[in-house]
Amino acid sequence: MDFTFKTISDFNKHFQDEKTCYQFLEQQRWNGQPVCPHCGTTKKPYSVKPRGKFQDIPSYRCSEKECSLPFTVRTGSIFEGSKVELKKWFQAIYELSVSKKGISSVELGERIGVSQKTAWFINHRLRAMLKDTAPELLEGVSAIDETYVGGKESNKHASKKLNSGRGTVGKTPVFGIANDGKVRTKVIADTKAETLLPLINENIKKDSIMVSDDFKSYAQLHEDYFHEVVRHSAKEYVNENGFHTNEIEGFWSLLKRGIVGTFHVVSPQHLQRYCDEFSFRYNNREVTTSERFNGTVAKFDSARLKYRQLTGSKN
Repeated sequence: MDFTFKTISDFNKHFQDEKTCYQFLEQQRWNGQPVCPHCGTTKKPYSVKPRGKFQDIPSYRCSEKECSLPFTVRTGSIFEGSKVELKKWFQAIYELSVSKKGISSVELGERIGVSQKTAWFINHRLRAMLKDTAPELLEGVSAIDETYVGGKESNKHASKKLNSGRGTVGKTPVFGIANDGKVRTKVIADTKAETLLPLINENIKKDSIMVSDDFKSYAQLHEDYFHEVVRHSAKEYVNENGFHTNEIEGFWSLLKRGIVGTFHVVSPQHLQRYCDEFSFRYNNREVTTSERFNGTVAKFDSARLKYRQLTGSKN
């Protein structure tokens, strides 16, 4: 049940009611043939009359005697347990996937008709869904770099300023890799060699071409990679062999402008999910709006982020 659209008007015209949304999701998840999310049986389930707010959505009960549990296409997905209509979830996915610099919880809540708190939770659930859980080792040419995300000490109130030092004081370090038009990002504790080198080995195949600046933590890369160095400290931005780190640095610019312009401030504990969101949009920047939406929805059966996990609450 794939469809194409170019505007939010086309989008809303297609997903006009809950039943249409459920049918679309069933096609995405089960190819139209329900599979019990509890026991995994492909045996045709019983159709049951739904209860609660919506009376026309497809609902089922497993036909295996040992299971016999009720379910809908939401069960076992990020949408499970949510009181928010699937149509609003779909619009949230649309807004997050097409907004070049992201969308704040305040604005999202106004657009889909939920509270700011609910929109904040929806945003983070969707960001968690966008994480690449099985990345392959990268080959070819990889450009690496690190950046720091956070406000300037000079802009803070005197009572909140930290001790003076490097411009990185009070900021969170993020490591990034650009390879063949795609990026990967990882929030890290520090930028020491013992932190960065294992991370590089986990993501990039040995004997590949590695491009970095002359940061001292990268000094040992020549042992496992063909290491090309761009000496930024000497005002060099393209080395003698034509290599540079412009792509990953351009991505850092997009990430920071998005955070400053849309979210204003991001706490370190949630920063990785924001990086995953911006990485997903960047890596899918050349596909159509509908393809990006369909690609996002296809990830909906990933692990569900719960509110207490997100906030650290015990309740």
